[in-house]
Amino acid sequence: MFHPIELDRWERKDTFQNFMDLDCSYSVTQDLCVTPFHAHVRARGLRFYPAFSWAVLYAVNRHREFRMGLDGEGRPGYYDEIHAEYTVLDRRTGNMDSLNTAYRAAFSEFHAAMSADLERFERDGTRTVSRENSVLLSCVPWFTYTGLSFHMKSNLSFLRPMFVWGRYRRQGEELLMPFTIQAHHAATDGYHCHLLFADLERVLREPENYLK
Repeated sequence: MFHPIELDRWERKDTFQNFMDLDCSYSVTQDLCVTPFHAHVRARGLRFYPAFSWAVLYAVNRHREFRMGLDGEGRPGYYDEIHAEYTVLDRRTGNMDSLNTAYRAAFSEFHAAMSADLERFERDGTRTVSRENSVLLSCVPWFTYTGLSFHMKSNLSFLRPMFVWGRYRRQGEELLMPFTIQAHHAATDGYHCHLLFADLERVLREPENYLK
């Protein structure tokens, strides 16, 4: 469900309108330590893409700022729950496509559902239905990187954040993976990114407490 915000009673009204007028988006890239998470996923025969996608969605759904959008009248608001719209490589054509899997709070249910969607697409190209209340996820497992940003013609009606991660690399005893948040400044500030990173990193440090 989408909940419109009453602008005149919203403490973020001036900030929101200022950054909407500026059409200002930004990106933040940070290395994440995925050592315990990767080991946990591998030991249990799980797929990393669905597992990490769930971790991102878990963090996103804890913060209203990353669940924002605009309704048909252009009013800002937020969704009760956010789902996953994610990129996938079509090996038959070499082009990228996208699928959508509904978020489940229970990790095992989401992992099974996204794995099944990926397997159907890999087998016969079956696509899924898109949802407006989704965030955009993308993985570029072919390389690592130090920074990334998207350049759109206009972001004014696009408050949904985008999340991208690259190939993990070994540094000493740790596995580090670049992770990028691209967000519209009307919806989120750096402080909100800090809160989301904190929740995501908690899952990565303690996978046994979350991936049940």
